Amino acid sequence: MSQFGQGLKMKDEDMTLPEENGSKASGGAPEVADTIESGAGISGSNSIDQSLLDSIPVQVSVQLGTAKIKLSELMGLNKGSVVPLSSAAGEPLQIYVNNTLIAKGEIVLV
Repeated sequence: MSQFGQGLKMKDEDMTLPEENGSKASGGAPEVADTIESGAGISGSNSIDQSLLDSIPVQVSVQLGTAKIKLSELMGLNKGSVVPLSSAAGEPLQIYVNNTLIAKGEIVLV
């Protein structure tokens, strides 16, 4: 029995890199993560305990789009309400880890 659902497909070319000038993304969005050099932030050690890293919880968010609406419109929302988003269908999603933009991807059927 096959199951269908929605998943997230990420491609290498969708990965975002910080701009060289260090400017922030428009609209107050979080900055794209800088790369981390091997051993950065660990004094006196060149190795990292992988099991320690594997146990660190992170929050992953996938942003489909945004909307700016008035409070009165927000209060009027109910089941079945439609909120138009800033992104059109087929545009890439934004993937955040701990509120830091790390990649862009697309929804695929799996």
